[in-house]
Amino acid sequence: MSDYVEPADDLGEAWLRTLELVHARGGRRVNVLTTISDPLAPEDPAVRAAIDALLVPGPHKSGTIHSVQTVASTIFPQDLYQAPPVAWDPALPDEEKQRLDEAADDLYAAYGGMLPLLCTADGNSRGTYFGRMVSWPGKEAGGYNQLADRVKYLRNERSAGRRTHNLSDIAVGGEAEPPEESREDHPSALHDAGVQVYAPTDRRQRGFPCLVHIDLTLLDGRLSMLAVYRHQYLVTKAYGNLVGLARLLAFLAQQTGFEVGELAVQATMADTQQGDFGGRKGIKALIDSARGKGG
Repeated sequence: MSDYVEPADDLGEAWLRTLELVHARGGRRVNVLTTISDPLAPEDPAVRAAIDALLVPGPHKSGTIHSVQTVASTIFPQDLYQAPPVAWDPALPDEEKQRLDEAADDLYAAYGGMLPLLCTADGNSRGTYFGRMVSWPGKEAGGYNQLADRVKYLRNERSAGRRTHNLSDIAVGGEAEPPEESREDHPSALHDAGVQVYAPTDRRQRGFPCLVHIDLTLLDGRLSMLAVYRHQYLVTKAYGNLVGLARLLAFLAQQTGFEVGELAVQATMADTQQGDFGGRKGIKALIDSARGKGG
């Protein structure tokens, strides 16, 4: 049965409500929808401290543990983006627009230069999420940059005064490749390319990529995001995923001048990983710690 998590104002509370719901219903649920109304709101320090204390980087029976920051960086490498103190606007002076363009280009170039090395790291042999977004299929620089095309398209919408649009209704088809035609000659052909992170030929039953789709929707000048996960690991990955997605949404909003809307995550399987973290008692202890009830 599908589960709807009561929307939360910040990502920490959204993560905790999701963990509580799935824990209360046995530890695994299908089609769980989590929504954050203000993904850029300050994190709850108690919630963040609880998950940081548990996720000590290193070997673990569940697999290699990574910090929240490391997981977030797989979706958006914040340290590589030197954000200018302005948001894009059609009326911005050309030099300010250039600063925004250069900041984005530097991000893409820096990450592209790192890709070959990143793909040698544990778990990255099939590429990385951000690599697939900026250089499809994600193993080396020079591939199709989906984010750059999305920024270009959204800026065109903003310049034309359009404030409502669904950008990728069915972004699970295709392989995120640009059309054969010239993008300059046929810009409309890209409108349904989406920000895709997998190929339909992917026959793996589990493992990378758990994030299979990102959908962007513009409504009343607010840019919202929906991410679909086929298996959401609520302890080791989910909090970092939310942080990374919020940062990605903030980047797209700054680069296009739209306001940040809501962030939603649909997990086709949500898993508390209780078998790896002390059973139900262990997950309850995590929840209590995040709620400030730890002993």
